[in-house]
Amino acid sequence: MALQFRKHIRLPDHDYTQGAYFVTLCTASRAHMFGKIAGTGPAARMELNDTGDIIEECWRAVPDHFLHVHLDQMQIMPDHLHGILVLGPGYGNDNVRIRATRLGAATNAADNIGHLRNGPRRGSLGAIIGAFKSETTKRVNRMNSTMGQRLWQPNYHERAIRVNRGEQGRIAHYIAQNPMNWR
Repeated sequence: MALQFRKHIRLPDHDYTQGAYFVTLCTASRAHMFGKIAGTGPAARMELNDTGDIIEECWRAVPDHFLHVHLDQMQIMPDHLHGILVLGPGYGNDNVRIRATRLGAATNAADNIGHLRNGPRRGSLGAIIGAFKSETTKRVNRMNSTMGQRLWQPNYHERAIRVNRGEQGRIAHYIAQNPMNWR
């Protein structure tokens, strides 16, 4: 079988250890795995199932493992997650502080921060999303006794938010309205 290489979609010279980002992560095959939308219009809300509860718990725990991260608006949908992560200013290169726990086990504050071999920069958005996806997949597979099953699509969509232009508020509103606009 021929090796497949994925195209790198991140900006090569951008510092992904700082800034605000709107991220979207989708389930493998866009399967509805996290629950269902109950109600319609403004009363619509997401009802999480056990898998959705794991996703929410791990997402909310990200700042406990990556101390330079602040979470803003987040919405879990049946087949994807939208969230805003703010990676703190002044934390980059040698100053990225990461607690050595399961979700952030790759490094700690004393490590030499740099590029991992064949992976994202420690403390970067890619490393955070990778740790989140890895931990949620392990927990969901353990719960369902389905070791080795994919939970997420490869990669994720990210958009750097220009905070001085009011984008963060507009994106947060879009995320909050997602259940109401569900198909």
